[in-house]
Amino acid sequence: MRKIIIALSLFSFASIAWSADADVVVGNGFSKADFRKELRMPKLSKLLGAGGGKLFITREGGAVDAVDREGKTVFTLAAKTGDTVLLKKPEAVAASKDTAYVVDSDTEQVVMYDLANGKYLGRFGSKAGGIVGDVVLDEPSGVAVHEGVVYVTDTGNERIQMFGLNGVFLSTLPLSAPAPTGSDKKEVPFKLEEPMDVALDAEGRIYVRDADDKLIKVYTPGGSYIRSLPKLEKPVAMTVAEDGIYVVDEGSFNIYKYDFDGNLAYSFGSKGDGIAQFKSLSGIVVDKAQQVYIGDSKKALIDFFVVEAGKALESLPRAQGRASVKWLENIPAEVEQITWDGKETFYAIPKDRKSLLEIRKGAVASSIKLDDMQLSAVTVDAAGNIWVLDRKGRRGSKLDASGKTLMTFGSSGSGAGQFSDPTAIAVSASGLIFVADRSNRNVQIFRGDGVFLSALNGENAAKMSSPIALAFDQHDNLFILDGSRDTVYSYSSSGKSLGEFGRSKEGGSLFTRPVSLAAANDEVLVLDGNHVKVFSPKGQLLRSFGAKGNGVGAFDDPVSIAYGGGSNLLISDLGNKRIQVLAALIKPAAPQQLTAQDGVHSIELRWADTPFPYIKQFRIYRSKSESGGFVQVGTSPTNSFVDQDLDADVRYHYRVGAETHYGFEGASSTVASGVPTKFMPAKLESIQAETTPWQVKLNWTGVDSKYLAAYRIYQKEGDGYTQIGEVKDPEFIKDALIPETRYTYFVSVLSSDGTESEKAAVESTTQVFNRPPLEIEVVQLRDIFSNSYKIYERDGIGRIKLTNNTNKTMQKLQVTFQLKDFMDFPTEAKLDKLLPGQSEEVALKAVFNNGILTLTEDSSVQALIEASYFEGGKRVTFSKNPTVNVYDKHRLTWDERERFAVFVTPKDTPIIDVSRSVVSQFKETKDEAQLAAAVFNMMGTLGMTYIQDPSNPYQVSSGKDHTVDYLQFPRETLERKSGDCDDLVAFYSSALESMGMDTRVLEVPGHMLMMFSTGIAADDDGYTMDNMYVIHEDTLWIPVETTLVGSAFIKAWEKGAATYYKWKDNGLTVLDVHKSWETFKPASLPASTLKQSEISRAEIEKKFPGDHMSVLKISSQTKTRRYLNAIKENPNDVDSHLQMGIILAKAGDRKEAMKYFDKVLVIQPKNAAAMNNRGNIFMIEDKYKEAQQAYLAATKITPKDAHVWVNLARAYKATKDIKNAKAAFIKAQKLDPAVKKEHRALGLELLNAL
Repeated sequence: MRKIIIALSLFSFASIAWSADADVVVGNGFSKADFRKELRMPKLSKLLGAGGGKLFITREGGAVDAVDREGKTVFTLAAKTGDTVLLKKPEAVAASKDTAYVVDSDTEQVVMYDLANGKYLGRFGSKAGGIVGDVVLDEPSGVAVHEGVVYVTDTGNERIQMFGLNGVFLSTLPLSAPAPTGSDKKEVPFKLEEPMDVALDAEGRIYVRDADDKLIKVYTPGGSYIRSLPKLEKPVAMTVAEDGIYVVDEGSFNIYKYDFDGNLAYSFGSKGDGIAQFKSLSGIVVDKAQQVYIGDSKKALIDFFVVEAGKALESLPRAQGRASVKWLENIPAEVEQITWDGKETFYAIPKDRKSLLEIRKGAVASSIKLDDMQLSAVTVDAAGNIWVLDRKGRRGSKLDASGKTLMTFGSSGSGAGQFSDPTAIAVSASGLIFVADRSNRNVQIFRGDGVFLSALNGENAAKMSSPIALAFDQHDNLFILDGSRDTVYSYSSSGKSLGEFGRSKEGGSLFTRPVSLAAANDEVLVLDGNHVKVFSPKGQLLRSFGAKGNGVGAFDDPVSIAYGGGSNLLISDLGNKRIQVLAALIKPAAPQQLTAQDGVHSIELRWADTPFPYIKQFRIYRSKSESGGFVQVGTSPTNSFVDQDLDADVRYHYRVGAETHYGFEGASSTVASGVPTKFMPAKLESIQAETTPWQVKLNWTGVDSKYLAAYRIYQKEGDGYTQIGEVKDPEFIKDALIPETRYTYFVSVLSSDGTESEKAAVESTTQVFNRPPLEIEVVQLRDIFSNSYKIYERDGIGRIKLTNNTNKTMQKLQVTFQLKDFMDFPTEAKLDKLLPGQSEEVALKAVFNNGILTLTEDSSVQALIEASYFEGGKRVTFSKNPTVNVYDKHRLTWDERERFAVFVTPKDTPIIDVSRSVVSQFKETKDEAQLAAAVFNMMGTLGMTYIQDPSNPYQVSSGKDHTVDYLQFPRETLERKSGDCDDLVAFYSSALESMGMDTRVLEVPGHMLMMFSTGIAADDDGYTMDNMYVIHEDTLWIPVETTLVGSAFIKAWEKGAATYYKWKDNGLTVLDVHKSWETFKPASLPASTLKQSEISRAEIEKKFPGDHMSVLKISSQTKTRRYLNAIKENPNDVDSHLQMGIILAKAGDRKEAMKYFDKVLVIQPKNAAAMNNRGNIFMIEDKYKEAQQAYLAATKITPKDAHVWVNLARAYKATKDIKNAKAAFIKAQKLDPAVKKEHRALGLELLNAL
């Protein structure tokens, strides 16, 4: 137990460096520490530590809270789990990447919590935590985590204990004093009497606050005493940050900061009640930005300071670091021996030794039954064959994966090839079988076919007493554990005896009860009692881990150890009835033989290959100084790395370190240096020259642009070269040359490093001058369709290319285009200048007059293109007269199908007249479908028929994009009373569009039809009345087969719908004429003298009896569907009845509409809307008295509805009751002044009547 010290400190303090991302600067210039703010912490007992961006505090009563930097509680750590007490007197908190470790002096253990959410993860260090014996903690008070090792101040036992990340006991830190030098025989205080706090710096040095002698003691990573910091009056807390050591002294109420050489940098703090003063000192935390947090329990707050930064330790070179062990999982199984097949399976001998267990993915997967065997050992060779020893039969056997015996070897006895008590078996990389025999005290060697070769001999063989375990390492060296002599023999792969190990320098055994061994990753692991001792292949004891108990990494009766791939180990423990899977967190040795090879702006690094499977990758560091300042510049999964994009002629220094799959980095390599070279471009291989009479254009294949600065062009003059140009792109133009002259040019490559390649020569001769100075070339000249003459003003008719064939720059160029008789004025285009030899394309646009629409037949017309420029103050002009095809207004090609929109002319007077005649005959009809049906039936009544175009029927021409087709304008279809399918679609679409109905053109292979919008929103269930309607743009549309003109509309509708759905997913296209009009506007046709006699409604209904009523019923059914469904669900749905009546009334079915309004009044007698709508129907039917009664009834129900009073005024006016009409209108005006403006005509009429 710990000593009882008379002068006890009131508090035991713990701390940790806390990582934060704040960017802060000390700013007052006088103090080394700037006070920033106070964090109020009610009932604060101690600031324990930090991690994950949170401070950990304990309050009165022992609760531990994680708080943010504003002092708000993020979560509280559980003090109990079930009935188990976890925390009573928490002393300190340390944090790894994802775990918070809380050390508690009362429960005498370390408790682990999830750093992100505070969830309890486990505990270790106490008997309750799973270990027993002399390694149990006694009143621990400090904790630190460094590179996978948890350091705990075991205060009562006056030592530092080391554990793995989740509690595997590693060892006690061995403390030692350095050997005295010279005459210095002074005793150093390296021993610990009352260790309280522990912390580590970046180099792994260990700092311990010893409360007994009030010193901060510094040790090497291995425990050798280095120094103590200057003694203070009463140090009560200590932490190590990236730039120094902070010590809290309660005697002076100062915080002292020391550098890593132990020199005092500065101090700050004072006792008092003021801001930034302390009444007590209760823990310290320092983060990476020199932000210091000091706990003050008496003031119940944490003071926050920002202090002046000190010099941090160099990150490199790194030492190898202490290895650790991490528990991975437990596999419930009682097995005597275990071995790995090198893939996914472990084979184990169970306690009864009568079968083999197969273990995969952390569980026993199956059992292989063996006939009449008592197994003593098992191994697997590189080919996957299973080798076992049968103690009962005293022989060895080779098995396949199912357990079938493939071969046996050996027999009972003590002679060559015979066994008495076979205990271990191993197979070398070459396939030789080695068998250890405890009773015969030898190891015998067999071939793979079972033929006996020899027994091991040499010095080791003579000593061998009781060989109980065998293992080969990755180099095929053999290790033999002798259980009687407590030693390990080693043999090289060639069979040479390498000696033995397992004894101390003094000759004593390092083992207590060795039972098994494994060899991997250049290490030999011996399972010795409740510990695993790890040796180098030469026998140096590297480390040990393990303890007695049932916790993680603790053992009760361990019997077998096996390598499990990577850095994993499996240990079978009969006492705990389990197999523990552990991972050795090895810190790799420094990479060897690092070399640096200079390259162009690069350094290639190589180092000796490292065969260890636990290495994930290598980290590469670079600096311009060999002594420090190294920064990571990359990683590599192999033993090479190329550092690119470096400055040339600068020396760079490199170190390399290996990183494991667990993220731990080992020792740094020695330094290798290199100097990147400049880029030297190669000579260009080939240069091409293109000439004109006044110009040479050079071009060549470009080089890699990474280091390219420019290309330089030279001409040779005498013995020297004169640079005439420098370009970035691989081409150069030389102007103002003389025709028929030979020129030689030289081109070089200039790098970004300033180096220049050898010059490459090219010769060329300028051409004879035989072309016009300003050349006009027609690039494109389109045919002109007169029906869409307006587009040529915007999109143009074609393009020409102008070329300057002179050696002078042409200024102020002008291009004009004209087509006689069809253009009132030529169009113009301008260019500021045209350089010698330069070509420029110019778009030709045309503004045609309406006369082009009078063209009665296709014609070829000669155009005039003129191009001019100024020379010597005079304009010089050149011209060209290409021929253009002009088609009459009926022509189009189907390569631009949107051109069809030109023929849809809803604003053409004859179309407007015929549409209005239909509307006037059906003036009470407001339904789109009925109006469309009336127009279609009007077409039939007129005698309009479908006649296929005899020369170019749509079926043929529409499939040929460049065939010129003939179409009629709707006014011509009306006049001729016939047309092809496209003509009828154009007419019908124009008529409906003139009435304000939205239409679309439908094209299917070889045919055209159309559809129009009903204005009815599509239902969510996709209702189309059995595909009579089409859903388009969330609206119901009606497709119409216009070639059935002369038949009833319903028939054309049915046929149109059938065609639409037949081709819907097989070639149907939809043309929106509205969008097409943006480019192809409807033709502006000359005034028409066509006078079409009006068709009466009676004539239409006589020719198509019942068609109008059929459409009415279908349309009404569609519009009322959702409301009928609502009424079915609720027969008293007033709103649905109202909507039914309104829809039917608008559709013209007033009789049915009245029924629904009457039904509303049965359900709700005082419904003003129903009364008002009844009045509206009476007004349509010229029943004015009934209308007056209905409106009067509505005004009594809703006297403040101005619109009802307006309706009443109209009803009175209809019976010439002007007095009452005036009174009703005045009433409406008083209720809503806007009535006067909305109903101005009615108001003026009544006013005049007054």
